[in-house]
Amino acid sequence: MPKDFRADLARAGALHREGRLDQAIPLYRAILRDAPSSFEAARLLTLALLQSGRPKEAHAVARKARDSHKTNPHAQLIMGAVYQAEEKWDRALGAFEKSAELDPGLSEAHYLAANTLARLNRLEEAVARYDRVLEIDGVSVHALANRSVALSRLGRSHEALADCDRLVKLEPRDPRHHLSRAGTLLELGRFTEAAEAADAALLLSPKLADAHFLKGQGLAGRADLTGARAAFAEAASLAPDVAQFQAALIRTDRQLGNRSAALAAAEKAVARFPDAAPIWRELAEVRRELKDPWGAREAVERALAAAPEDAAALTTKASLLLDGDHPYEARALAEKALSIDPALPMARYIVACDDLAEGRWAAGWDGYEVRSSFLPPPYRPLPFARWDGKAAPDLLIVLGEQGIGDHIQYARLVRLLADRGIPTRLLVKPRLAPLLSRIDVRVPVITDLAGIDTGAPGVYWAPLSSLPRLVAPDPASWPRPPYLTAQPERIARWREIVPDGFTVGIAWQGDPSPTVDIGRSVPLNVFAPLAALDGVELVSLQQGFGEEQLDACPFAGRIQRLGPDWDGDGAYLDTSALLQHLDLVVTTDTSLAHLAGARDRPAIVALKAVPEWRWGRSGQTTPLYPSLSLMRQDTSGDFTGLFARVAARVAERRRGGKR
Repeated sequence: MPKDFRADLARAGALHREGRLDQAIPLYRAILRDAPSSFEAARLLTLALLQSGRPKEAHAVARKARDSHKTNPHAQLIMGAVYQAEEKWDRALGAFEKSAELDPGLSEAHYLAANTLARLNRLEEAVARYDRVLEIDGVSVHALANRSVALSRLGRSHEALADCDRLVKLEPRDPRHHLSRAGTLLELGRFTEAAEAADAALLLSPKLADAHFLKGQGLAGRADLTGARAAFAEAASLAPDVAQFQAALIRTDRQLGNRSAALAAAEKAVARFPDAAPIWRELAEVRRELKDPWGAREAVERALAAAPEDAAALTTKASLLLDGDHPYEARALAEKALSIDPALPMARYIVACDDLAEGRWAAGWDGYEVRSSFLPPPYRPLPFARWDGKAAPDLLIVLGEQGIGDHIQYARLVRLLADRGIPTRLLVKPRLAPLLSRIDVRVPVITDLAGIDTGAPGVYWAPLSSLPRLVAPDPASWPRPPYLTAQPERIARWREIVPDGFTVGIAWQGDPSPTVDIGRSVPLNVFAPLAALDGVELVSLQQGFGEEQLDACPFAGRIQRLGPDWDGDGAYLDTSALLQHLDLVVTTDTSLAHLAGARDRPAIVALKAVPEWRWGRSGQTTPLYPSLSLMRQDTSGDFTGLFARVAARVAERRRGGKR
């Protein structure tokens, strides 16, 4: 070996570290010519060649070194590194396994094997191998970080969070660990803590765009959409070339109801990011909400052209298929999306709702739990133990969620809890409390947690819409209507306002949210065939949005209006009483349908061809409410033809004197 071999190697290494590979590589080669058995020179030359984008040359050097140093575990490591560069993952794994076999205590070999197993999606094996690294080196930050990622991908988020917590303790000033912790907390639905973890990262690195993005997601989970938008805007400002940040900003504008702004931003963004599937997907969603189905379909096809395996874009397309009354094609696409991303909330929700529509109750209710993963979610978890349906609570708080119709549909299940002897309170918004308090005297309705010791070990909570899964999956076993009563004094008070003749209460508009309302509401004008019926008197039960249509309706003189103070002291209190005096209700898919059903009052529900899951795929009746008659479009989108048939049914009922 030349006398200056060590000096030459040191000089080459210094050039290598400075990034001057074009000068380091010839020096390494010269050393190997003079000292062909120098493993260190071969190792460094292999790495330099890989960094220079010369994998074939690197392969030749690494193979020669491996063959010349058969018992050296590091020779297997550099061979594995070459295989990685060549994307020959199985061969890379074999090399790292051989290295670990030669030296079982070499943590680097186990670590690289674990990374390769994760790359091959053999996640359980990867976690086991990271465990081995940590047995050898208990403070291996890289192993902890990568194990937390693998655990998250396996759905073992609590274990992943433990690794994140340990990383923060080991290196509290590294913002990356706080970021990882924020992301894992988001997976667990712990949105406030996620936002706080992102803030901890921002204290260390205020210009960290990823931290602003994760903070925005945490705030969105807390339903603070204004705060979320500000965080997403900051992320997009700091990293304007990241399409994901732009997409989040567009999505939040859409959720805030700023659809014109969202549309303009999306159209501008797709011009800038023509191959960004997330942007095209958001453009599809905002066009969908603006009732532009053709434009939405065009945008989602552009998203899929850019990324054919984009699970979220496949799910958006599935939603559009549902809007167009194609449930089976929609499910197939949602299942394809789940094969790519098993945790995607909306895809899981579409499959769950399809299961429920088809009467596959157990699978449907299990899948329906995914609603808690939406941003913003339909409810905010209470800060104490959630009931699993098995424990015997000393007190169970049932948390109301979603719309009025959902409250009316599911609240009957508190009776089953009372039948079991479980002390229960139903926690709802103040406006709903008077109505729902009439479901069961054994279950007090509350509007806050004042006076309840939520720290007591026997106190649990559960979301209202989770009760079917926990208590009674099959609606055939639910309490039968009437399970909701009206106040007797109101029933007496409103007897005189009902006109003579066959009196029909009508409603045409439900929740105006475009993500909820697609295909469910109709313009008041389609009720014209009912207004033309002799001997039929119409009473408007429409409240809030949609009521303004009465001012321009050509047959407004045929419709009795109930005045601005109607139901003023509580949701549906007056309406519930008035139903006692009506011969019939005709409504679209609104909460009024649920009210009539719960009161066991006769109603016709006018539905789109393929309505929301709760009305099933076919038939004129529903196990949810025996008093309801379901009428569906013969042709998708044709409410005019449907209401002609509804009017004929109303006339038939009038002639027959049916309820």
